[in-house]
Amino acid sequence: MNKIEKEPSHTYTSVAESVFQVERSAWNNCANFIDDNRNIGNPFLSHEFFSCLEESGSVSKETGWISQHILLFEEGNSLIGILPNYLKNHSWGEYIFDQVFANAWENAGGKYYPKLLSAIPFSPVAGERFLIKKGYSRKFVIEKLLDALEDLKKFYKVSSAHINFINEPQLKIVLKNKFWFERNNIQFHWSNQNYENFEHFLSKLSSSKRKTIRRERKEIHKSSILIDIVKNDEIKNYHSKIFYNFYLSTIEKKWGGVYLNQKFWDLLIQYLKNRIVFIFSKQDGEFIGGAINLIDQSTIYGRNWGSIKDIKFMHFEVCYYQAIEYAIMNNLKKVEAGAQGFHKIQRGYLPTKTYSIHNFSNNNLSLAVQKFLNSERTQIGKELDLLMTKSPYKLL
Repeated sequence: MNKIEKEPSHTYTSVAESVFQVERSAWNNCANFIDDNRNIGNPFLSHEFFSCLEESGSVSKETGWISQHILLFEEGNSLIGILPNYLKNHSWGEYIFDQVFANAWENAGGKYYPKLLSAIPFSPVAGERFLIKKGYSRKFVIEKLLDALEDLKKFYKVSSAHINFINEPQLKIVLKNKFWFERNNIQFHWSNQNYENFEHFLSKLSSSKRKTIRRERKEIHKSSILIDIVKNDEIKNYHSKIFYNFYLSTIEKKWGGVYLNQKFWDLLIQYLKNRIVFIFSKQDGEFIGGAINLIDQSTIYGRNWGSIKDIKFMHFEVCYYQAIEYAIMNNLKKVEAGAQGFHKIQRGYLPTKTYSIHNFSNNNLSLAVQKFLNSERTQIGKELDLLMTKSPYKLL
């Protein structure tokens, strides 16, 4: 028998200009985040993660991320829904690239910034964007939060509102509103098909791909490189300092921006230690590279990686193969390795469609973007089909 989901007759919304204006337990009840040995809930949606961003100053007015979190209450001041949201004057740190819209509109004499963005800053992690307290109607809460987002858009007189990396169930609810447009992207995820161990996984690959992975791992294993997995209470304060240097090395190599400062990483291991898995590589007792992963009850999320030495295949071992082994050993269903990198397919990570949705205040801009996105979605679909033909798995 289906449970009846609540649709309160009296609700109201407000905007929090800081995550610290929201009680941690109330936020996490909506995010379905329970920080215990069951690892329930996506850590990127937790009050703790947003606190790390804000307390460190990585998210602030100075960095162009002004918190405008939309809160939905039922009568009696009980928080039942949240839309994490920001007022932004740039498009950095989003992993959904809308500069093509911005440039077109600015060239036409319009003003694209500021804009509103609902997302997890600096984290291309798909999932729920509307955080809904258990027992309440998803459709009801989403529609109320969308109405509040529209009001906020009008209040600030911004060009647009965007919701990045929303999951498919919530996407379908939002798209019933004809004023929102869907955009697709591709990430690479590994799926655990009840593998007993890494060799069991390899047995499902084509012979050539299996040999390649074994050769790459053998090169690492016969070298002087040791892999060190650090988690839970094994994590010490110095690990965040070590990893920050690796993070900076990657930024320098890619000419990127340092979005997350040292204080962020210090706070992350303070607030979310039980959700972190560091995978470090060592040589002669020295840390030379590492990746940080976050986990929930079903997924290990590969986030950032860096190294101070360029050693062949070390990146594959630390970021891909060790993550797969960890998932198998801990009965996790998925490894999310993020966007970019055709090379991930050959290592068992298959292309997966992700979603974002966009709404524009100006009709001309709205029509132009709609036309562009219709064409882009077709191209993404073709690219996804082509990538799937490169699957390393044996045909059944």
